[in-house]
Amino acid sequence: MAAGEPRVGGALMTGLDVLEALGSAPGPIGLSELARVLDADNGHVHRLLAVLTKRGYVHRDESNKTYILGAGVVQLAGSLLRNMDLVNEARPLMRELMNVTGESVHLAHRTVGGGVYLARERLARRVTVETEIGSPVVVHATSTGKALYCRDSVEMLEEVVDWEALERFTEHTITDRQALLSDLAATAERGFALDNEELSIGVRCVASPVVGIGGNIRASIGISGPATRLDAETIGKCAVVVCSAAKTLSEILGGQWDFPLPSSDPVVLE
Repeated sequence: MAAGEPRVGGALMTGLDVLEALGSAPGPIGLSELARVLDADNGHVHRLLAVLTKRGYVHRDESNKTYILGAGVVQLAGSLLRNMDLVNEARPLMRELMNVTGESVHLAHRTVGGGVYLARERLARRVTVETEIGSPVVVHATSTGKALYCRDSVEMLEEVVDWEALERFTEHTITDRQALLSDLAATAERGFALDNEELSIGVRCVASPVVGIGGNIRASIGISGPATRLDAETIGKCAVVVCSAAKTLSEILGGQWDFPLPSSDPVVLE
């Protein structure tokens, strides 16, 4: 924490200050010294340390009552590094996919509560579809979401899908439980998912799962563009290169992409 930097009140900010102070300390540090560094009340810092210790982000040495960063911080850093590795490995494939299809390319990965967009590539000076990095993936209304969760059980899907409130974004949005399960099954069978103007009118998308080293779907890669350009025949051709990119990325990440490679036949847009 920089000297003279204005402090913002609240337990969250102080908790982050605690982690930063422990991270910059040359070694284990006691409660009183930590409170002095933070210019905070001993009791308040002690309560925060108790919570952070319980969650694994701080480790307390009972023999001398000092604190250091815990394994939870390492796990968070590992997650960040894995995602950075995913983006770095995917970027050349995304650019190639963009150049081949002429459409926007997006990469998303799974999180505990659903998917999130990690990266995108798009051609300059061409009308494309924007994907906001860091935004959540709508599982039931996007090809990205369907590709991410096409092999999940109903029980696992309940963690990311509210079956009683599948929001209708357009007249094409799937809002029926059984219809969505059928669409996910079709996605798993053919190796790619479709979004036929289900999230936005005038926009179509195709995405394919990326398999990680443990055999589970880790991410999805896909394209999106105006429906006027992505007709049934064009999407059929794009599905081939999207699946090829997903297969290559899976292999780079140590996974086995065990979906069928599609033909370039026109797809059925229902």
